[in-house]
Amino acid sequence: MTEDLHSRPGSKAANTVLLGLALAFFLVEWLPAIIGPYGYFIDEFYYIACSDHLALGYVDHPPLSIFLLRLVREAIGDSLPALRLVPSLAGAATVFVIGLTARRLGAGLFGQALAALAAMVGPVYHTVLSYYSMNPLGLLTWAVVFLILVEIERQHRPRLWLLLGVLAGLGLQNKHTFGLLLAALAVGLLLTRARRHLKDRRLWIGLALAFLLILPNLAWQAGHGWPSIEFYRNAQAYKNNPTAPLAVLAQQVLSINPLALPVWLGGLIFFLFTKRGRRYRHLGIAYLVLLILMMLGRQGRPDRIAGAYMILFAGGSVLVGEALRRRCLRRLRWVYPVLLMLSGAALAPVGLPILQPETTARYVAALGVVPQIEKGAGKQAALPQWLADRMGWEELVSDVAAVSAMIEPRERDRTVIVAPSYGQAGAIDLLGRGRDLPPAYATQNSYFHWGPPPDSADVVIIVGPFSEEGARHYFEEVELARIHNCDWCMPWRDGIPIWLARKPKVLWSDAWPELRSYE
Repeated sequence: MTEDLHSRPGSKAANTVLLGLALAFFLVEWLPAIIGPYGYFIDEFYYIACSDHLALGYVDHPPLSIFLLRLVREAIGDSLPALRLVPSLAGAATVFVIGLTARRLGAGLFGQALAALAAMVGPVYHTVLSYYSMNPLGLLTWAVVFLILVEIERQHRPRLWLLLGVLAGLGLQNKHTFGLLLAALAVGLLLTRARRHLKDRRLWIGLALAFLLILPNLAWQAGHGWPSIEFYRNAQAYKNNPTAPLAVLAQQVLSINPLALPVWLGGLIFFLFTKRGRRYRHLGIAYLVLLILMMLGRQGRPDRIAGAYMILFAGGSVLVGEALRRRCLRRLRWVYPVLLMLSGAALAPVGLPILQPETTARYVAALGVVPQIEKGAGKQAALPQWLADRMGWEELVSDVAAVSAMIEPRERDRTVIVAPSYGQAGAIDLLGRGRDLPPAYATQNSYFHWGPPPDSADVVIIVGPFSEEGARHYFEEVELARIHNCDWCMPWRDGIPIWLARKPKVLWSDAWPELRSYE
């Protein structure tokens, strides 16, 4: 009887529990920004730079999260705690929405808490929520989309297709790959009884609204030669490590947390094979479509479809919650959540920046979870990439400042800094404030569009990994000014040369196009 009361929509007890879990998750994600030993993540430098160059589009992402970042910076600054506030709040809201979705599917208080808890213990969620990017807002968007889809079926409210269309447009303005979810849902609709919605004009009006919302970004893309298409093609060909299909599946299980497998596998069973889940079957099929695409595409990055597990957690909590009410399994009712939390705590250092680097390196080595998810990384890093790329930035800026101090005052107005990576240029822009450094330029992604340096710039600090031969191709005078070393960073950033070059052989405006890098 108590369980039935707690399963009712609007239950104060359920809301209190879900809010408590959401608050706990918020603190777990946000506090490392205050007390953790790590700094900015490489992409955060880039996104901050993008927010200084507001536009309707960028080479590697749409503009929504960048506009939001600009608002955050204007309101509370760009310190680490300020920057990580939005991802942490998005994660907390996602946890609450998952529990609410479970309630709509019929889960009681225990099931709702279990669905939320399952999402709190996955290393992949700690990883993507621990720094500012498009992913935190993306996870929340996926979760809300699934909640709306459940409500459309549960309450027979086709008017919600209009709201879903608006949300889909915002999702596309946050990440282009949100379109994969829409495509997977379309397959699910076509293969199930939910295809009846295709006759409802409100669904098509919703799609039209989504198109109108993404249209400004499409116009920007067309006006700039569709750079995102080239970026995604290059990432697939040169950046992302191909992964065997079965390894893709294994990485999904590990990244979500192996002990959460009963919950999301139960969700798949709920949607595909139970009578109660029949009207939501298109949601289970959508997940399968996404997983198959990952396996066929040999995509080894588990964050690509991390949002799809939100609906599986909600559906699985119904079956698992009911199963654990049986007399023979009743003891597991308390044991299983405790095991989930313990496993989440054990795996947290893999995704969260909470332990000292040397401790983290020993820990992940003992667990055997230091994946190399990108090509060209060379030597295996001691830390996972999402942690290693928070190290060494202050040291880089100090080394560049030391080289800058070598330049004669009469040359200062004609000096620029050029780097191949948006991370290096972005770190110099942000961490070099107040150090009287020359302006920084980079050849990668949207930084390329913000160049070239002025043709009058004939003194250049080149931040490696350019070779001397490569530098002399563009300059008559090249000297090695410094070698930058960093502990615990990604290997490609360790031991790189910093060159001081003079007397360019070609104008920047002529040389810049051939230096472009979309990756």
